[in-house]
Amino acid sequence: MAGAEPLLRRALAEAERSGRPRAIARASQSLYYLLRRQGRHAESVAALERKVDALRRLEGVDGSWTAEWRNELIGLYGSLGWYGRLEPVCRERLESDVRRYGARSTEASWALLTLAWAFRESGRPEESEALARQALALIEVIAGRDHPRTGWALVGLAVVRARQGGLVEAEAALRRARANWLAAGHTDRAVAVEELLIGLYVDQQRHEEALALSCAWFGGRPSTTDERQLPRVERHAALLRAVGRGDEAATWEARACELRAAIERRRHECERLAADAPETPGATSCVASRLTGPVFPSPLL
Repeated sequence: MAGAEPLLRRALAEAERSGRPRAIARASQSLYYLLRRQGRHAESVAALERKVDALRRLEGVDGSWTAEWRNELIGLYGSLGWYGRLEPVCRERLESDVRRYGARSTEASWALLTLAWAFRESGRPEESEALARQALALIEVIAGRDHPRTGWALVGLAVVRARQGGLVEAEAALRRARANWLAAGHTDRAVAVEELLIGLYVDQQRHEEALALSCAWFGGRPSTTDERQLPRVERHAALLRAVGRGDEAATWEARACELRAAIERRRHECERLAADAPETPGATSCVASRLTGPVFPSPLL
């Protein structure tokens, strides 16, 4: 890969000298993929921006490939926390989707929720809340109050209300999202909502209720040997200790120690083999993270 980078940069420079958008789009995409594969996410932004700009010139702001790669850029800006650049691209997406699909469309609702997420993460909760409510109302009109699509808007609304101190409304929104997704068989999303509910309960010192949800999760998945579950095991131990069940907490703390040791052994083995180290498990599940981020069109929605 080290030898490929200068060649790809030369190819992009030649494409830009040619002034042909299609050549620029192709060359910038190759460089972008290389940088992302190397984990150089911040450096990859410039290549992706060139890709999106070339597509705008090639097929217009409302082109399907422009939309596809603009969404990629939105996700990248968000993951890097580059909120100054994020808002204009989210607004462009919303305006484009309204033109393409209409103001009363599910596509417009996803764009509203993505802009709401951008506002929330950049510290503008009132604007974020207003957009989340607008998106929720739109989805309810299109699909109905109990449709699983409402879950995305309900979660977005819950997160911003919780940050504003509206814990009662946040909990009600999360419970409704969970019920709508469970009714449709989306158990992975329902479990991710439970993760958010546990966090909400812990913030309010409602340890018994948080523990009940945690027990239900482990009750349905008896194996605790999966290293990816380390944050859940640690949290379960902490909840048991918080409610005075010290002996059980000690058992779960021992399991957490075993998982941490297994992760360390695997990391050392990977280093010995000159391989990449494994990813450290996050505090929240990947699905829970996706629920609170941007929403892009997908058949799975």
